[in-house]
Amino acid sequence: MEHKIKKQLKKLSDKQFAEDVKKYIRSPYEFYGIRAPELRTLAKKLHEEYILKDFYKTFDKLWGSGYHEEMSLAIYALQLYGDEFDLKTWKFIKPKLKDMKSWDQIDAISTRVVGKILLKYPVFEKEILKLSENKDFWMRRIAIVSTLPLVKKGNIKLSMKLAEKYIADKQPYIQKATGWVLREAGKEKPKQVGKFILKNINMPSITFSYATERMTKLRIIRKQKLGQRVGFFENLFS
Repeated sequence: MEHKIKKQLKKLSDKQFAEDVKKYIRSPYEFYGIRAPELRTLAKKLHEEYILKDFYKTFDKLWGSGYHEEMSLAIYALQLYGDEFDLKTWKFIKPKLKDMKSWDQIDAISTRVVGKILLKYPVFEKEILKLSENKDFWMRRIAIVSTLPLVKKGNIKLSMKLAEKYIADKQPYIQKATGWVLREAGKEKPKQVGKFILKNINMPSITFSYATERMTKLRIIRKQKLGQRVGFFENLFS
């Protein structure tokens, strides 16, 4: 099956698209130049072919290929086994996280794999908190983005704990992720998130822009540079 997949990947390759997407994603790996929908179609075939236990071996072969799309294909296929994830899945994927060097793969593994494990096993929060202390900003991004499945269930506690930790982070990828998660948390708990943003109104502009996409009043406050007006506006979220 792996040989057939490789032949299909080469057949679908597009040199010009490969050059363009490499510049956009900024991955250090080689590219075939294959679009995501085509990779997802191949992922479904892999999912149909293997049970999860056997797929791990195929994942390893794709992962060690040196090609961005083969690594992404491995992630897309793994996501399809979501109902079967357990702590053994984390043990399998954890050592591979260090190989991820682009936001697309980081976000895919965070929301569709790590986040699903977190949703099933509350004790797994300890692992997420460890990741949040990592010097590698990609690991820190995984930590906060993986809380999104919890957020969608109305549980924003861990997200807010990490947002508090990251709110002054100087790394743009962390700033964007923090704003993204705050925006999603705000859909579930607007008052709580609104108060948090108000308290941290001078957060990095990227974070603030993402976080307040649906909170225009807070954008007005920031524009007016706050000063003594903060107290007046606090009742917006009381």
